[in-house]
Amino acid sequence: MSLPVRIISVGSHTPGMRVTSEQLDRRFGRSAGTTAARSGVRERRWIGTGETSVTMAVAALGQALQRAELAVDDLDALIVASVLPEQPMPTTAVLAAHALGVTDGVLEAFDVNASCLGFLTALQQAAFGIAAGRWRRVAVAAVDVASKGLNHSELEASALFGDGAAAIIVGPEEQGSQILSLRLRSYPSASGLCRIAAGGTRFNVVTPPPRGADYLFAMDGLGMMKLVARAMPAFLDEVLGEAGVTRDQLAVVVPHQASGLGLRFLRERLGVPAASVVDILAERGNQVSASMPTALAAAVDSRRLERGDLCLLIGTGAGLVFGGAVLRY
Repeated sequence: MSLPVRIISVGSHTPGMRVTSEQLDRRFGRSAGTTAARSGVRERRWIGTGETSVTMAVAALGQALQRAELAVDDLDALIVASVLPEQPMPTTAVLAAHALGVTDGVLEAFDVNASCLGFLTALQQAAFGIAAGRWRRVAVAAVDVASKGLNHSELEASALFGDGAAAIIVGPEEQGSQILSLRLRSYPSASGLCRIAAGGTRFNVVTPPPRGADYLFAMDGLGMMKLVARAMPAFLDEVLGEAGVTRDQLAVVVPHQASGLGLRFLRERLGVPAASVVDILAERGNQVSASMPTALAAAVDSRRLERGDLCLLIGTGAGLVFGGAVLRY
């Protein structure tokens, strides 16, 4: 079921602080080379002085708007995807709209949280709104500051992650550019495999958790990969089948940069041409919600993805959630 929606432009923001895996090895008393070997990440970017979720989202949105030759008041909606917002209320989208100078009463602004698939979820909402005739131009931004919630005593749960933001401007279909298929599926039996237990209404500063570490990210990567290995092949076939596209027709495959193991699985077990996979993990790490759109922006900026090309967006997120989309860029 196609959606008559195109991506008009992309934008991204690179945080100021470069953190290498060698630095993390020294800081946390690991043997030289351990962090890079276990994570597949040579370096990642973390926010520097004065940077926040809002400043990063605004930078990415500003670039996307400039490339689309649009002003912020030309937008009908702004959707921000993030696991952790700038603050509980108001939304990061409203704060970003204020920072961008949006005129009062001009647009809708709201957040979505679907873990690492927040961008794809927000894109779906934007596409539905445009296809229904409610909106004409929508900005989707994805931003996460993973560095604020890492437990460095657990290598698996800390070595992978970087901060970042990326954004797209979405509008009605033009010259065949459209979304050919988009699917999101949840596997709630795996809800405990990737989590931050505290910081919400159950455990917080008023009702503290049993352990301080419950405020930090924890994951069972092996458990997640077992479920992905079992269920992802059929899910991918469904997404491609709905689009009427075969793997060899794809110009690029833009995955969520989950891990080195996950990217290797995509290349070796799912039949995706290895040369088509956009892999920025070693330089950027897993940027959570911002991971997939940052890789998309990299594909566009490097001209690996050009107008008329077919692109697959694919990934997983905590929950466990699968997501995939085929679009003609």
